[in-house]
Amino acid sequence: MDVTALRQSWNQVAAAGSRAAKYFYATLFVIAPETRTMFPVNMQYQEDKLLAALGHIITSLDDSAALTAFTHRLGADHRRFHGVDLEGRPVQLADRHYMWVGQALLATLEHFVGPQWTPSLKASWAEAYQAVAGLMLAGAAESEQHTPPSWRAEVITTERRRSDLSVITLRPNYRCDYLPGQSLPTQIPTLRTWRYLSPANAPRPDGTIEFHVRAAGRFSTHLVRRITVGDVLLLGHPVGASLSAYDRAPHRPLLLIAGGTGLAPLRAIVEELQQGSGRPTTLVLGGYTPDDLYDHQTLLKLAASAPAMPRTDGSTAPWLRYVPTVELGWGWDGAVGRAVDVALRLGSWAEADILICGSPAMTQASITALAASGVDPSRIMTESYDHSHYPPLSAAEARAPRNLNRE
Repeated sequence: MDVTALRQSWNQVAAAGSRAAKYFYATLFVIAPETRTMFPVNMQYQEDKLLAALGHIITSLDDSAALTAFTHRLGADHRRFHGVDLEGRPVQLADRHYMWVGQALLATLEHFVGPQWTPSLKASWAEAYQAVAGLMLAGAAESEQHTPPSWRAEVITTERRRSDLSVITLRPNYRCDYLPGQSLPTQIPTLRTWRYLSPANAPRPDGTIEFHVRAAGRFSTHLVRRITVGDVLLLGHPVGASLSAYDRAPHRPLLLIAGGTGLAPLRAIVEELQQGSGRPTTLVLGGYTPDDLYDHQTLLKLAASAPAMPRTDGSTAPWLRYVPTVELGWGWDGAVGRAVDVALRLGSWAEADILICGSPAMTQASITALAASGVDPSRIMTESYDHSHYPPLSAAEARAPRNLNRE
């Protein structure tokens, strides 16, 4: 297998961008029509993920440990994808689909590489694909020993907190284990679309999971406006290694900064801490107006039930401090300003671990403000589950050393 030749030819395909991805999927759907139902109607973000994942694999070909870790994770994640055949019968992802994907990939490469597509280059690509497919299948087989491909989760309650926001509680058909701070791929079967939602609760004895959803796109609007008790959603394997690492240094105090439904994974962490011995934790929840603090009463109860812990000066104080804040609130008697600015007014956070979850703009602004105040960036943990990103790829890239030649 000529790795240099593989990378050079891949650069030609990558330069074609979305044209190459569209060609690949069009070829795949002709070769294997049943695969079309495994993908959403709108393929835009799927095309971006394909190119990014293939690019990552190509750059990792000479790093067997990184390649194995990524492809095993990829194979396990792909177990949740399913569709129907031409007779309408359900189809789970299987070995034959990997064969068809390989055929479509080689056809795409031949089309975009052009005259440089030689028998030896084709053989190198076929060898590389077989190796990658084998690793993905091994990852899927390993995952199969422990978990189902996906969970069927019945909606047992829905509560509209605002006109555009609902709290939805699900009961999976099997226990679905996750770490507080992680997210779960979630599918509305009729939409054939997966999105990432963060449980707002620590794992419960009854296995139920609470999601906080704000109507912002087709998927989330469907959940808020149309999902009712008794409906069934599908859940995939949990993802996320940043926020869930909140306990990496339990001797440090924690600062949690949340905006909007970014509260969900941070509330799950607070609940998990509450079940243990607790640790000094400050939760600053920001909103534009008081109406944005949709879970305010729940958080007040959590803070009121937090037992006291000794301080270094000999006094005691509850381990959880909850600080709700708004940017605009007529008659509001709490903190006013951006959440990060309020947090900085509370004191120095140089010795704390800091978790931030909210919109991309809010998260970036918070990171910038904290860094300007002298906080070490390595103490700041964030996670993004925007549907244009693929968490297994994001996790792999976060662990990989930066390649300055590609920046």
